[in-house]
Amino acid sequence: MTERSEEILEAAIKEFIRTGVPISSAQLFHNYGFGIKPAMIRLELCELEKEGYLEQPYHSAGRVPTDLGYKFFTDKALQKVREDSHVKDWEKMLANQRLDEFLGDFSKRMGVVSALVSESLEETRKEGLQYLFDRLDFDSHDRLSEVIYDIEELAARVKEARKLRALENFMEVFIGKESPITRSDLLSVTAADFDSGGERFYFFVIGPKRMNYEKTIGVLKGLKSKNKINKKDGRQK
Repeated sequence: MTERSEEILEAAIKEFIRTGVPISSAQLFHNYGFGIKPAMIRLELCELEKEGYLEQPYHSAGRVPTDLGYKFFTDKALQKVREDSHVKDWEKMLANQRLDEFLGDFSKRMGVVSALVSESLEETRKEGLQYLFDRLDFDSHDRLSEVIYDIEELAARVKEARKLRALENFMEVFIGKESPITRSDLLSVTAADFDSGGERFYFFVIGPKRMNYEKTIGVLKGLKSKNKINKKDGRQK
């Protein structure tokens, strides 16, 4: 993929996350330009569709990201998004073990389900299902049920996710069915580990695929930077 193709793909996904509307070449030309005409942008979008990064929900529509497209976008975001320094309130809540308050406030402000699972797997706390529902587009009762079941089974899924739990000082983004802790293809999961009151927790941010990945990643990087890993014993401090 050329540098220009990457820029166009990144812009297309960012616009779709922002608007929820299939992206057209005219929209990208108006908002970004890229120094080329709309017809050239259209050709780039067609090529990105052939490569599997974008798709058309129906004939003559604009394009939307595929799971491969989202994966491209989140891999880039993990590399380049800087830590959000405006996390002092959440940092204090975690340091003082005000976990329910932290999860409730985080979920409300970010519009997601957030969950903390202790390293021992003996404690699971989660909040925000109502905020997630507000941002998901359901086309059937079964689709709603599968999301609810994913959230209900979170603790059991984390227990089964041995490869995830073997990671230390990590941050990962899982798109759709690649997630080890959810099954619904409506969801994405951003996962990280950090410390609260001297105990290591796994933190999961569960949202729609059209979630604000850059903001989420920046916030989690900010929280992790305040709780750096102690290399001697693998614990955070």
